[in-house]
Formats: sequence, structure tokens, C-alpha cells
Amino acid sequence: MNVLSSFIVALSLSMDTFAVTIASGCACGKALRFKYIFSVSACFVLAHVIMLSAGWFCGKELGRFIDKVDHWLAFLVLCFIGIKMVKEAFEKKQEPQLCQLISFKTILMLAVATSLDALLVGVALSLTAAPYFLTLFSMMGCVFVTSYIGFYLGNFLGRRFGTCMEVLGGIALAAVGTKVLLSGLGIC
Repeated sequence: MNVLSSFIVALSLSMDTFAVTIASGCACGKALRFKYIFSVSACFVLAHVIMLSAGWFCGKELGRFIDKVDHWLAFLVLCFIGIKMVKEAFEKKQEPQLCQLISFKTILMLAVATSLDALLVGVALSLTAAPYFLTLFSMMGCVFVTSYIGFYLGNFLGRRFGTCMEVLGGIALAAVGTKVLLSGLGIC
């Protein structure tokens, strides 16, 4: 596995994160500070590092167990949060527009849900001669950049288009969850 292969694996692992952070950024009502977006991005990176490393070092045994349930877990978490976002979008119309930052618990659930693929990739790569640190650092960079840009872009769109973007963000989370479930079941 060369540098290009490591980068492609890392980029593919960060695509769900990109979609989820765009949807999450839409939920915040006013411009966010660098520190908050940086913290959210760091949380997504940390979840991916833990999952990739756990998969890499625990190998095949962990892969057999998690492979049976990972798509269901991601589906449930993403759909739950997506439906909650749509519901809250309509509830906010009765209140003045406040900046409601996404809670740490929600960010943590999203980070874990989007990093489950990294666990399985870690298992698969541990069975090959892939370079661990090259893959890890490539993934960290891609996840950080895509989550930062995604959250910033989502926040911009959410402020610009309001409730409409928050509803679309919630629907997007549920759609990503459904895609993960269907892929895990071998349907698409």
C-alpha cells in the first residue's frame, strides 16, 4: 500500500463525516467560533483514530463481531439524530432564533457512528502489509479537514437558509444512516 492508496482510504473514510458535519452545522443558528468548530473536528478525528487503531490491533476477532452490527448502530444513531434535528427545526419557529450549539453528547454519538467504518478498515488493513502510521496520519488529516469544512459550510448554509437547511440536514443524516444500513445488508 503506497501513499496514494493510504490517501484514498483516508478520504473515503472521511466522506460520511463530511456529510454528517454539513448536516450538523446547519443546526446552529449563528456564526460559530473557530474554537468550537476546531473542537468538533478534533472529536471526529479522535473517534476515527480510536476506531482505526482498535480495528488494527484487535484484528480479525473484533471484525467478526462488529461486522454484524455496525450498520445497524450507525443507522439507528444517524436516523435518531436526523429525526430529532427535523423536529427541533419546526419547534424553533415559536422561539426567537438562538444559537443552539450541538451538545457534546450528540457530537460524540455522531463521531462514533461515522467512525465505525474506520474500525472495519483497521481490521482489514491489519491483515495486509499496509503501513499503520501512514494510513493513520492520512486519515487524521482528511477527517479533520472534511469535518472542519463540512461544519463551517453547514453553519453558513444554516444561517443563510434557516429552518429549510436544518430540515434538509436532518433528512441528510437519516439518508446517510439508511445508506449505511442498506450497504451493510448488501442491498446497495
